[in-house]
Amino acid sequence: MRLFQKSYVRNSFLLSIFTFFISFWLFHPLLYAEKISMGLSDEELLDLIQRKAFDYFVMENNPKNGLVQDRAHNFQKGAVRSAASIAATGFGLTAYGVGVERGWMDRSQAYDMVQRTLEFFLHQAPQEHGFFYHFLNMDTGARVGRSELSPIDTSLFLAGAFFAAQYFDSPSLKDLTKQIYERVDWDWMLHGGRTLALAWSPEGGFHKARWDHYSECLMMYLFAIGSPTHPIPASSWQAILRPVGSYQNYRLIQMPPLFTHQYSHIWIDFRNQKDGFADYFKNSVNASLANRAFCIRESNRFQSYGPDSWGLTASDGPFGYRAYGAPPGWALHDGTVAPTASGGSIVFTPRESLACLRHFYEDLGEELWGEYGFSDAFNLDKQWFDQYVIGIDQGALLLMIENYRSELIWNVMKQNNFWEEVMKRVGFQQGTQEVPWPDPPEYRVPYIAGGIQIDGYTKDWPQGAAILLDQRFKEVGMIDGDEDLMGSIRFAWDENVLYFLANITDDHVVVGKTGKNIWQDDLLELFIDPGGDGLYWYQENDFQIGFCPHESDDAVEAWSWFQGGENPLDSGMATARGYVHQKGYVLEGAVRWNYLHQEPRPGSVVSISPAIHDIDRDRSTGKLQWFFRHEEEFQRFVLGKLILEGSPNGTQN
Repeated sequence: MRLFQKSYVRNSFLLSIFTFFISFWLFHPLLYAEKISMGLSDEELLDLIQRKAFDYFVMENNPKNGLVQDRAHNFQKGAVRSAASIAATGFGLTAYGVGVERGWMDRSQAYDMVQRTLEFFLHQAPQEHGFFYHFLNMDTGARVGRSELSPIDTSLFLAGAFFAAQYFDSPSLKDLTKQIYERVDWDWMLHGGRTLALAWSPEGGFHKARWDHYSECLMMYLFAIGSPTHPIPASSWQAILRPVGSYQNYRLIQMPPLFTHQYSHIWIDFRNQKDGFADYFKNSVNASLANRAFCIRESNRFQSYGPDSWGLTASDGPFGYRAYGAPPGWALHDGTVAPTASGGSIVFTPRESLACLRHFYEDLGEELWGEYGFSDAFNLDKQWFDQYVIGIDQGALLLMIENYRSELIWNVMKQNNFWEEVMKRVGFQQGTQEVPWPDPPEYRVPYIAGGIQIDGYTKDWPQGAAILLDQRFKEVGMIDGDEDLMGSIRFAWDENVLYFLANITDDHVVVGKTGKNIWQDDLLELFIDPGGDGLYWYQENDFQIGFCPHESDDAVEAWSWFQGGENPLDSGMATARGYVHQKGYVLEGAVRWNYLHQEPRPGSVVSISPAIHDIDRDRSTGKLQWFFRHEEEFQRFVLGKLILEGSPNGTQN
């Protein structure tokens, strides 16, 4: 019996070892990694990266309908069966032309693929008012789950269709593209606003958020404004918010993920073009350099980052898909780098991007390089290398490298004068310009002899100008017009305190949180930089003080976050009263000068920015901010200015 047991144990152990090695040989990703060839020239390396990325659109599509998978495994062919992405399909329509030019695909084969794709999207793909759903079933083309009707992904598909129709110069393809494009009801997607709704679904209708901030949406707005059948006003172009900030002297429009500065540039050549606000090509150059500079600065904290290892964008990460990015603006990052980010900026930063691509290939290639070239992302601190590739990321890498090498996509798109005409319509001219860099706004604050009684009422306040916060001052979130959120804010002063009075229009006042959690409700925030050297996040010498009213009485909840967390009403830093009414709420209060470490006198300047935070019943959020420019360092913000007037001796201004 013991002999049998020993034999059984020994045989089980040997079987386990055998099973381990079989599993290793069959499934370990490194066994499927492509061989790395050292010493390639720049042209050879770019050609290889492009060819591998191109293979994705050939191998991961359905030849019957042209749909391209959203993602695929990079080391085990066929290991993933994902939904189709209409955006990735648009990248594919452009990729086939590149393949023909490079000799990787027969012209007639590419033409047939484009024709089948366009015919499927015209006659079979589910659509509403001409817009397509973000994700479709690879085989049937049916909507996947509760996938949204997406104007941006529809635009990426249209860009691919426009390119393919022009590249093959085919009346049939041009007619198919024309029918698909002219069916899109852009005016419907405005949904009564000045900017396009983020999305629509049969279950929820129009999404409350809008495409109202600078992003990859530039091309989408040109499509919408130039539509011959359902156009939106050219003024919608000016309605796009473009908050400007800087990082290490690179001034640019704030939008941290790098892909937002790339996608429209794949199909439209913005070089030497300006619209009265910016040269968007130059803006993307600065965004790429700022992204690199941030990674260099943070390289002492994250192993993945360095001068030849940068690129923070929306990508896979160790804990799922994330919208990674770099300042200026709120930047999410954890050491994850995506090759598509630096590679997709090769037209903006050729030398820096090439160095990155060579580092990724030669130094990390064994774990990062697979069936379709680079995997989507990696994180050395987590010892994590993605096993997957994503269609739109492979597409951006492939197509931007092609623009760098031959300008193929740009030149083909220029053959259609549509782009030139619609760009003129929104104000584009030849030339370049810097993004605007306005001085902080100023508000003159009257001196009040004898002070003001803090009771929530305005009877003590003299007539005077106010800071009006409306849609022009939207910082983030979902705000649907002035009835949804607007504010009138006034200040006054005496020897002891800085007074404030806020009259807020808010269609749904949501309050009830206490302590440090009041930021989750409707509230007024005062950001104060007493030293005037810029507000640094969580620095004890700067202040973020929030006030929100009670729903049933005149009491107010308040919190001061930067001072380790405290209630400024309990500490004596501030006092406040307020009340809620049918159309919003009123807050009146005062902050003591001695807590701000300032000695007030006429002519003194107080760096400040009032902000209004909005929470609606569906918990959607929005924020209006007077002046809050992200500048130079990751945590520094320049605020507006209060200029104290009058005289402490009793003379009222």
